[in-house]
Amino acid sequence: MDRFKNFKGKLLVARPHVMRDPNFAESVVYLYEETDNVVIGLTLNKPSTMTIDDLQRLRGYECSGVSGQLYKGGPVSEQSLMMLHTDDWMSTNTIQTSHGNCISSDELMLDKMVQGNLPKCWRLMSGMSTWGRNQLIAEIYKHKAWLLVEPRSDIFYSVEGLDQWKLAIKLASEQFTESLF
Repeated sequence: MDRFKNFKGKLLVARPHVMRDPNFAESVVYLYEETDNVVIGLTLNKPSTMTIDDLQRLRGYECSGVSGQLYKGGPVSEQSLMMLHTDDWMSTNTIQTSHGNCISSDELMLDKMVQGNLPKCWRLMSGMSTWGRNQLIAEIYKHKAWLLVEPRSDIFYSVEGLDQWKLAIKLASEQFTESLF
């Protein structure tokens, strides 16, 4: 079926009152990679208890003045750091994704951050979210736990937390309404 063919570049938006997994309740997940068997994403709106300053201290860097929240990208490989950012910036391990975004995950990105060399918009995250393809299909279409949404550029960096989830719900509602006409 066509609806199962392309998840890359889409948002998963946890359905209100349906999502039971506490890792993903009220979540917005950007799906940035897809193979025949696996779909990988980053949860956009779940702040961790750590700040960028905390991370810099833990990694032995002088506090650079770069501040902000470290986000929980997902429950898989939580020790891994990933930066979702605009495509105006690159590091040694940067992949182009979609909607003007890239993802970087290397030590050089932290060195650049400390030096103040940053993209226009970005979020630093620990971990990622992954699904087996059939698992994700079942969660979306059988269990109805997720809404699958085409993102707008303002969804990535302009809001966060619960407000980001509410904006994604609104976007899903608009897209559903448009599909009726």
